[in-house]
Amino acid sequence: MQRTRTLAAIAALGLGTAAFARAETTVVTFDGGDNGGFAGNAFFEGSGGNPGGAAHHDGTFFFNSLRTGGLGEPANAAFLGDYSLFNEITISFDIRVDSLTDFAGNQITRPIGISLIDRDIQGPSGPSGVFFELDPISASAQDDWTTMSLTITDPTQMDLPPGWIGFGDEDPNTFEPILPSGASFASVLSSVDEFQITGGVPGFFFTNANFDVFIDNIAITVPAPATLALLAPMLFAGRRRR
Repeated sequence: MQRTRTLAAIAALGLGTAAFARAETTVVTFDGGDNGGFAGNAFFEGSGGNPGGAAHHDGTFFFNSLRTGGLGEPANAAFLGDYSLFNEITISFDIRVDSLTDFAGNQITRPIGISLIDRDIQGPSGPSGVFFELDPISASAQDDWTTMSLTITDPTQMDLPPGWIGFGDEDPNTFEPILPSGASFASVLSSVDEFQITGGVPGFFFTNANFDVFIDNIAITVPAPATLALLAPMLFAGRRRR
């Protein structure tokens, strides 16, 4: 059985001719133990996935981290670049939690979300970035494969949409993470240098936890612009399917 949970982020219309060429779904399946252009604190295994291979977080660390485009690390171009070329972007992945415990062996709940980073605008705390938290994970909530999904419907919006956290700087009064001067939601999404699936929520501190967590089928979907809807049958004729 597979359960689907979808969280939406609000955003305006951004059309471009480049969207026609790139309208597709790209899925990283980790089949055969291939890393799919990702790195992090996971083992890329040829079995245990949904189906086939999977990224397996199996160890003790502060939070899970699975990323592409990190400095000196592999990069999958489908998840990087200028998101503002498209009127909508949907990101999803499958997750299964076999165990997630504290130091005493008690099953616990931890956050997980999507982080997008732009290294062009640097702040006192590092590069500018935005983070959206999805449903929390635990062995009881994701004991079977569950699909988590996030849809960005306005990558050109300047202000942070509801639910998003900016980082790269911090508020001098509250010490909460904020975007650096000159950065905005739109500036980050127009130049995504690094994509992450991570439990590291900006502004929060985590103790070590024992992870036995599988992630599979990381996907990014960019639909055809509405103005090209009549050409959709030709556009998707050769679209890759899982």
